[in-house]
Amino acid sequence: MKSNEKFLVIAPSWIGDLVISQSFLKQLKLFYPKTPIDVISRKELFPILNFMPEVNNLYNLDVKHGSLGLIKRYKLAKKIALNSYTKAFVLTNSFKSAIIPWLAGIPVRVGYLGELRYGLINKVYHFKKHETSMANRYYKLINSTYHDDLRPELLVNEKEKKIVNKKFNIDGSKKNIFLCPDAEYGEAKRWPIKKWIELALEFKKKNYQTYFLGKDLRFNDSLNQVIKNNDKSIVSLISKTNIEEAAYLLASSDLVITNDSGLMHVASSVNAELIAIYGSSSPKYTPPLSKPEKHRIIYKNIECSPCFRKICPLGHFNCMNTISINEVIGNASVFLR
Repeated sequence: MKSNEKFLVIAPSWIGDLVISQSFLKQLKLFYPKTPIDVISRKELFPILNFMPEVNNLYNLDVKHGSLGLIKRYKLAKKIALNSYTKAFVLTNSFKSAIIPWLAGIPVRVGYLGELRYGLINKVYHFKKHETSMANRYYKLINSTYHDDLRPELLVNEKEKKIVNKKFNIDGSKKNIFLCPDAEYGEAKRWPIKKWIELALEFKKKNYQTYFLGKDLRFNDSLNQVIKNNDKSIVSLISKTNIEEAAYLLASSDLVITNDSGLMHVASSVNAELIAIYGSSSPKYTPPLSKPEKHRIIYKNIECSPCFRKICPLGHFNCMNTISINEVIGNASVFLR
């Protein structure tokens, strides 16, 4: 290994993919323990990256998710060029994500062929979409394979966790269950909200404290009446936390029940016990990477699943509609004894 190596990583833009990528960073750091690893990401994802000790410095990609923003990318590339990086790892597939290391003149640019990236990526790896797990896609870029002792682990500060718990009035007098009904990718990854509400009401009967966590305010339209009629045993924290606070809350939970989403991967990486509900996605591609005894997966594996669509193309949504309240409660009972 060259002592003057310096790496730049272009991070994924989705929270879940970003959490999974920490495993890649761990392996990269083991291969090159003295080489600093800097990361490009959007500023709203910095709190997740700040939980990762493998990361050295962060660059803010001040471009809206999905936008080209060529002028801003050019300016950032010129700044990055001053730091003489020897290699860039582009963890995403898009054309725009490969522009910056090319403009910055980084000599080795490692990534997937992706969208029209001939020349932008000069050390190319070919992959069929979803042919292996997301973790192994990242590992392929360093000619390695994912293994469990390098699972993602976000380092939670216990003092900060207590401060966040106090802010949101979390105490240990009851079992604290966090329900995460959101999935930013699309409707086909979301168990129906009416079932989440029924689940919360069942937990109330068992004298558990339930919190709804996420950021999609549309859920509150359905939750408000239920919360109004159920003292404080069901609480909505929808859109009331930032991602850092959400991580601390999930780390404080007795159980997390969640769709396949960014918060599912955050919960997994802070060692929370969790139940992951899968619809149009696959637990083979983006599973929770915590120890097997820390999670349970509910997935129907029906003929049309996984389709990886945002909306059910057949209109029946059976991959989610056939998952019952009792099935979720049965899995929850394993962790709530």
